[in-house]
Formats: sequence, C-alpha cells, structure tokens
Amino acid sequence: MPHGHTKFPSIGNCIYCNSSDDVLTDEHIVPYFLGGKHVLVKASCENCANITKKFEQDVARELWGDARNSYNAPSRRKKEKPTHISLSDPTGEGQIITVPYKEYPGGFVFYYMPQAGSFYDFPANVDLSHMWQLKVIADDERLKNFEQKHPKRTTIKFRHVPESFGRFIAKIGYCQALTLLSPEDFEPVCLPYIMGEEKNVSYIVGQNPDEDTPISDLGYKLSSLYHGTKFKGKIISEVRLLANNQTPTYHVVVGSVETEERVSNVLKKMGFFDQKP
Repeated sequence: MPHGHTKFPSIGNCIYCNSSDDVLTDEHIVPYFLGGKHVLVKASCENCANITKKFEQDVARELWGDARNSYNAPSRRKKEKPTHISLSDPTGEGQIITVPYKEYPGGFVFYYMPQAGSFYDFPANVDLSHMWQLKVIADDERLKNFEQKHPKRTTIKFRHVPESFGRFIAKIGYCQALTLLSPEDFEPVCLPYIMGEEKNVSYIVGQNPDEDTPISDLGYKLSSLYHGTKFKGKIISEVRLLANNQTPTYHVVVGSVETEERVSNVLKKMGFFDQKP
C-alpha cells in the first residue's frame, strides 16, 4: 500500500463491470469496518457495490461480528451495535450470563490455507478450499483476564463463510493493484471470482508459506508485485489484515499481462524500472 495518499482518483468507469452509465460510489480498499482509510474514488456502480457488499457483510457480521463488537471496530450502524453478549456454560451446568463486549475476548477467525491453485499450475477446477483450516486470533492477556473472571465461559460463535472470505480477500487485492495500475494494463483474472461468476476462489487466493510476526500499530499491510518474464507474467497482490497480530499474509492472483510492451508499462508503473527477465 503506497504511503501518503489515501484517496486515488476515479478512472471514470466501474472497476468491476466497466460501466460508466451509473452513478459511481467510492470503494474502500480495506473495508471501513476494519478501519480502512484508502479509497478508490468513484469506482463502483450500484449493482457491483451490492455484490461486494454482500460478501463483505458475511465476513463483518457472520465471521467477525462478535470480535468486532468486542474491540469496538468501526461501524456505520453505531446506534445498533450491542453493548453486551450472552454466554452459556459450555458444560451445560451453568446458566446464561451477560457480559459487556468490552470485557469479552472476541476472537477473529482466519482461514489458513495453502498457496493459490494457480501457483501450482493446477487446472482452474481443482478446489483447494477443503484444505483451508480455521484459526482464532485473540488477545492473550484479555483472554486470560476473562477466563479468571468467568471460568469456562470463553466461547466463540461464528458462521463458516469460506467463499465470502476468499472473495473478500480477492477484492482487497484487486483494489490494491489499482492504486498502481489501470484495469486496461492487465487481464483481470480475479474479477469473475469477486463477482461470483466463478466459484473456486482457491484458484486465485492463497496464503504465503512464511509466518509473519506482528507489526506494532499497523492495521493492515498491502502490496503488489509482478511475477514472470519481460514477455509474460502475473500481477500478484499481498494482503495482511490486523497486522499488529500474528495474522497470515494472503496472496491474490489479480491478473495476467502479455507482450514485452505491456509488461514494460506495468513494471514502470509498479516502480520496477530495472526489472530483469
């Protein structure tokens, strides 16, 4: 993610369907509910915005709802945010208790996964999502304090939304690439997956194998790179959310580019002026 600028000018068309007939709305690269400050100005038509909104809400409310309430994450519906959570005794012996969200050690559920299928040169129909595993990222100190105060009440509730999560990461990766490039600079192979036309999102979304250490006071870390030769290659974006924790770095195969002229143009825009084949 480039430093300094937080807003990137409109290209005049929807970045998803290329329509210029509708009113275009701003597109947060990382959603507002995660504190995203970087915006593509007038980038999405209403129809496409409704499509991306649906899978973003799946992640925000169904996967991370209690965790976001626990840490008072940004919300456009502040008046509707609950202040307390009800917890039952996992042993079945106790009664339901109600505690303030500010005390509850809400855990963010992440999918841990292999690299994208296209990295292995697998066919596009080989689905690797059955290998995705769930892992909870939580504040250890807050968890310890809560367990001491409410023994055996530390439970977590969420809905499993792997496809929405994959599309969510793909959308962030695509928008990140557009802070450096225009959609015309490459063939955006991720778009059918973001829009739901293709279902096997594990073909373009995966996780870097190296384990990342927490980065203090950093909400998210985004970057884009080129992988290939001077004649042909791929645009890859890396996405790391809640980077001040030990969270995974995902990669998104955003698009492909061919011919020496187009590759050279992409490398110049991405800052790789001396890139070797």
